[in-house]
Amino acid sequence: MVKFVTFGETMAQYNASFLGPFDEGGEYVLDCAGAESNVAVDLLKLGLPGIEAVWISRLGDDEAGNFILNELSGRVQVAASRHIGQRTGVSYLNHLADGQHVKTYRRQGSAASLLTFDDIAPHLNGADVLHVTGITPALGDEARAAIFQSLQYAKDNNIPVSFDLNYREQLWTPSQAQAVVNEMIPFASLFKLGHDEAESIWRSGWTAERYASHFQGINGGVVVVTRGMDGALAFDGHSLVEQPGYAVEVLDPVGAGDAFVAGFLGSVFESHTLRGLLDLEPSERQVRIENALEVGNVCGALTCTRQGDTAAMPTINEVRDFLASRRLLP
Repeated sequence: MVKFVTFGETMAQYNASFLGPFDEGGEYVLDCAGAESNVAVDLLKLGLPGIEAVWISRLGDDEAGNFILNELSGRVQVAASRHIGQRTGVSYLNHLADGQHVKTYRRQGSAASLLTFDDIAPHLNGADVLHVTGITPALGDEARAAIFQSLQYAKDNNIPVSFDLNYREQLWTPSQAQAVVNEMIPFASLFKLGHDEAESIWRSGWTAERYASHFQGINGGVVVVTRGMDGALAFDGHSLVEQPGYAVEVLDPVGAGDAFVAGFLGSVFESHTLRGLLDLEPSERQVRIENALEVGNVCGALTCTRQGDTAAMPTINEVRDFLASRRLLP
């Protein structure tokens, strides 16, 4: 059994059914939106045996909080307390004609922004991996303190950390993000970021390969850099591994990064824990990373084909069928 633990804010998301900017009178489909809960849900949707996923948060005592609890209960193990007088964050997702999307947040001062380490600590016992993102420390002082206390606990108790950058420009500036993320990276056994995110925050003008090498020199583990439709690469200090992306008809790219992380970790968990991956001999670890990148790329691509953050996340059998069909093409 692999115990996956994560925490962060999940919002009630109104996904526009029309093209164009935010319009409060427009038609929207209600869904859950939270990077951390997305990964937990997607990880279990793969259908691999022996995985327990725990999502920790705080919710307001309101309709949005009720909706999130109803949506996530039974899909993951939910540890989200309700707080009278506090509210749940809300997001509006709008799609533009040029294929871009715009998010409008109503999350400042939300219940989840007041997460503390006391909310998280009881669930870390027996954890095989702690998954965090760069969204949580941007929510406020309390959530940022909870992140660093959790990272220190993981370090002290030999719990590997999976860290997905997930830069949100609506929440903080590149310089603010850089200062905090630089402190988080040394704790991360697995650090995943997009090449575009790296350029937004560090603006070094480097290739994805150079960013991977640079950050691996800091965390000493595995660094994964995604490149959109061009796939992803990983560096573990010994081998640079690359896997191509997959061309699909993109309907909604939101959630693709979370699906990639779930696919990558799920592939690892088929035969190892994250700690077990890091302890492999370099040649064997290279093979496992190649497989994990391939599965992650398929999951990310397929999630772009339908609206909703987790709606199109495939099972592991669907991933294998997809790969088999692509390999049969001339």
